[in-house]
Amino acid sequence: MNHSTRSPLGATAAQSAKPAPRRLARLPGSVPLLRPIRVRLSLVFVLFLLLVFGVGAFGINRLSHFHSVSAQISGRWLQSNRILGDLNNYISDYRATEADTLIAVSRTDQRAAERQVTSLDETIATVAARYGKIEHDPAELELYQRFARQWAEYRVLATQVMTLARSSDKAAAIALYHGDSHHAFDEANATLGVLTEHNVAGATQATEHEARAYLDAWHLIAAAIVVSGCLVIAAVGYLLKAVSNPIAALVERMHRIADNDPRVDIPGAGRQDEIGDIARAVVRFRDNTLELERSKAALAAQTEVLQELLENERRTAELQRNFVSMASHEFRTPLNVIDGHAQRLVRMKEAPGAAVLAERCARIRAAVLRMTNLIDHLLDSSQLLDGSRLKLLRSTDFSLRLLLHEVCEMHRDSWPAPVIEEIVDADAPEIFHGDARLLFQVFSNLLGNAIKYSPARSPVTVHTSGNADAVCISVTDHGIGIPEKDLDHLFERYVRGENVAGTVGAGVGLYLVKLAVSLHQGEVSVTTRQGQGSCFVVRLPRLATAS
Repeated sequence: MNHSTRSPLGATAAQSAKPAPRRLARLPGSVPLLRPIRVRLSLVFVLFLLLVFGVGAFGINRLSHFHSVSAQISGRWLQSNRILGDLNNYISDYRATEADTLIAVSRTDQRAAERQVTSLDETIATVAARYGKIEHDPAELELYQRFARQWAEYRVLATQVMTLARSSDKAAAIALYHGDSHHAFDEANATLGVLTEHNVAGATQATEHEARAYLDAWHLIAAAIVVSGCLVIAAVGYLLKAVSNPIAALVERMHRIADNDPRVDIPGAGRQDEIGDIARAVVRFRDNTLELERSKAALAAQTEVLQELLENERRTAELQRNFVSMASHEFRTPLNVIDGHAQRLVRMKEAPGAAVLAERCARIRAAVLRMTNLIDHLLDSSQLLDGSRLKLLRSTDFSLRLLLHEVCEMHRDSWPAPVIEEIVDADAPEIFHGDARLLFQVFSNLLGNAIKYSPARSPVTVHTSGNADAVCISVTDHGIGIPEKDLDHLFERYVRGENVAGTVGAGVGLYLVKLAVSLHQGEVSVTTRQGQGSCFVVRLPRLATAS
């Protein structure tokens, strides 16, 4: 049966496997409908799908047959062996219980033996009913019926033995137990043994049949897989030859064209399918690339000219933005001084005296002079931001103490009742060599920030110290402080802390401080705690004075 099933399948698979590649190879030239690659690919994928379904259905069929053989072993033979084993144990227990009734010495022991006999009767009946529900061959049924008759005869004799034992006729009971009862039990037990051996032999044959069914299924499924593999290999070979290799060749040509090698041949341009369309598109791409190369040379010179013009425009716009930012930031302080003194003169109820008027006018003129110096310095700063740093320093010898005092006085005039403390150590130098205008702007920015970001009447300290090598000026406040995450970018241009969003500022003051101190070969540092204040320290080396 297995060989007749396998042969037709092998013949059908062989017939479908051999001619398929030849037909697919002829289709593009003979059938116009099948020239498009998408149609051919669809046919190949449909073939794959049918192949998967066919192999799967065939495998399921063979597995179902194997499962039916296995189910017969587990559902009949194994269960029959288990029941016969249980039945053999129960009848042995019954024979032992019969002997217990003979040796019972009390009424209690006898009743216990009787209850055990009743329980075994019920159990043996249940097991026999289970065995009767299983399918059996005629030989098994004949053996089982013989066992049932012999067991019924033994059961009658065993009942007589137990009856004689209850009537205290022990001698007759023992004689019957060793005589007819023993002979009847041996016959029933021997018949049950023959039935068990017959069942074991049937289970062995069924197991051998299962092994043969497994091997048959394995060979048939393996043959189906081999046939399917051959079909898949043939289809993949066709796809490589008809689709993949031509596309790979076109991709290689396109890479060569992209690598500035446009003088290449393009295969497949005469094909009447999608590969031909791609090849003709690559030809157009090659021609366009040649034209593009000629255009690139003409555009290169124009691009260089435009880049130079763009860079000049960008630099000019950057300088304008820097000038506006610095002007709006730096002119505010002297304008506040002028406005403050003007308002004080207006608010005077009586005409000011000559001395007061001269003092106010002198302060206003000093503020105007500072604005003039700021204008000059902003022009220099534009050169600094443009990279011309060596021409900016106009170093002279000047009184550093007096410069710091002028800075403090200017901010006292600009802010309402500021508390500015000036501390000068005894070892601080009186004369310093450097650019006074730049340093005035440095300390004005630091002091202005300290006052602006501190509560009203909060003290701000300007401390000057020094030695033979350097001078240190620190500006300390008790204001809002600086967030820790802003410290790394504190001295960058247009950068402001996240906690000063509500305060006017351009974000260029500390940038100019850093720039000016660097021009003097100095350093600026800060220690701060948010909510408790900040301390900016400017350390300037004492350079050689002018001769």
